[in-house]
Amino acid sequence: MLPMINKYNIKTMYSIQGKSLREIARETGHTFRTVKKYALTEDFSDKIIRRPGVSSLDPFKEIINQWLISDLGSPRKQRHTAKRVFERLCEEFSDTFNISYRTVCKYVNEKKKTLKDFSNKNIGLLSLTHLPGEAQLDFGETQFSMNGELINGYHLVISFPYSNHSYVQIFPSQNQEALFQGMKNIFDHIGKVPKEIWFDNMSTAVAQIKKGKERKLTDRFIQFMTHYGFKAKFCNPASGNEKGHVENKVGYTRRNLFVPIPSFDSLSDFNKELLIKCEHDSDRDHYKKNKNINDLFKVDLSEMIPLNSYTFEVYKLQKYKTNKVGFVKFESNEYSVLPNFLNSEVWLKIFVDKIEILDSNYELLTSHRRIYKKNTKITNWKDWLKVLERKISALEYTDFYQELPEIWKIYFKSKDYIEKRKIVSALSEMLISNDLSMATRALESNLDKGINDVSSLITTFRAFNEPNKIYTELRPDEINTPYQNSMEPELSIYDILMGGN
Repeated sequence: MLPMINKYNIKTMYSIQGKSLREIARETGHTFRTVKKYALTEDFSDKIIRRPGVSSLDPFKEIINQWLISDLGSPRKQRHTAKRVFERLCEEFSDTFNISYRTVCKYVNEKKKTLKDFSNKNIGLLSLTHLPGEAQLDFGETQFSMNGELINGYHLVISFPYSNHSYVQIFPSQNQEALFQGMKNIFDHIGKVPKEIWFDNMSTAVAQIKKGKERKLTDRFIQFMTHYGFKAKFCNPASGNEKGHVENKVGYTRRNLFVPIPSFDSLSDFNKELLIKCEHDSDRDHYKKNKNINDLFKVDLSEMIPLNSYTFEVYKLQKYKTNKVGFVKFESNEYSVLPNFLNSEVWLKIFVDKIEILDSNYELLTSHRRIYKKNTKITNWKDWLKVLERKISALEYTDFYQELPEIWKIYFKSKDYIEKRKIVSALSEMLISNDLSMATRALESNLDKGINDVSSLITTFRAFNEPNKIYTELRPDEINTPYQNSMEPELSIYDILMGGN
């Protein structure tokens, strides 16, 4: 048995002095295996070793194991903690789960060690006094699934150190549009603006770091800050501890709101839900003040400044030129414009989640969902189907045809030249206000019934797309019904016509 002082020396040389395991082994004369054992040990308290018996947690161990194993493919900061495992068990097995948090915590920690995936890093932060109405802002890395695509994105957190309250919004990028949109969403939700906000020296806000506290800010950030009236303060370079509250909240929100990895279709809808979840999460006591966080946040709100009644539309406007086939390149992606806008100047109105393409008079030409995946070509086919209708013989060689579901390709192949033109014309009408999914549903319905003509396809599409109309019952005896004279037919005229008497 190695003396405790030797264990202490090994642990100190590794954790405090930062020496490698092999270096420690050479200096102490202990084997590498012994050095590794005590250098990596976290718990040196006395333990009573008992024989393993039947545990009340046994029925839930398999599901816990599945969660922890699935975490191995997730970002390290977005994995289950023991607290999150305990909360999920309480939520999902509320009728049968009645086990202490301590029991769950012990099992989770032991299981993580066996998976060789457990780390414990403590960062000491200076304790500061924070006044009501002040906030801190930061971004954190977060994975999420949007429209079935796994995205390595970011979550923006605004925290309020006085109350320990915070709000979070999620985006595919941490660009300036995401920064402004996230802040705007939170300001609009609470109806107030923090009078002072601490930031990192992010390039979306800071154009140049000068001596001392002086910063040259980007024009757009100054515009946003002026609109809402808050004061921006910036940390010293490489001094994240100056806004340690939000640094902790970034990790906290990732562990508690984004485990398991969230999946959604609408970014804006999900962000609205997040604002409500943040308020539910704050319905608990402050860790020091023994008061409800939401109640303390009311004090924060009382010290904030009023929200500007004028809406700040978050976008940037830039001029671009289309290429010879009517596409414009933004960042690394190509977006279709219109068939008649070849080698033309256009304006791009760039939002965090969409791109609007305008002509020289700022009239809308077309719009696209903003793509963050690189080197992608995006075509708004409803704008191009009229061109394709005139060149139907080239249909099978177009990107449009290659992107179609297989059922449409089979449908086109069964038709002659004229019928193909009719189908493309019908699609032009269907895609005006809908995506292809509704048209595909109509086609599947018709083919299942043995109906394959284009006219019936349009009829079925309209039946699916238009809501049923409900007519009130007409009653002729009501006072407001117009009186109609009864008409008696004069049949003698027909007798004369037919040569009768």
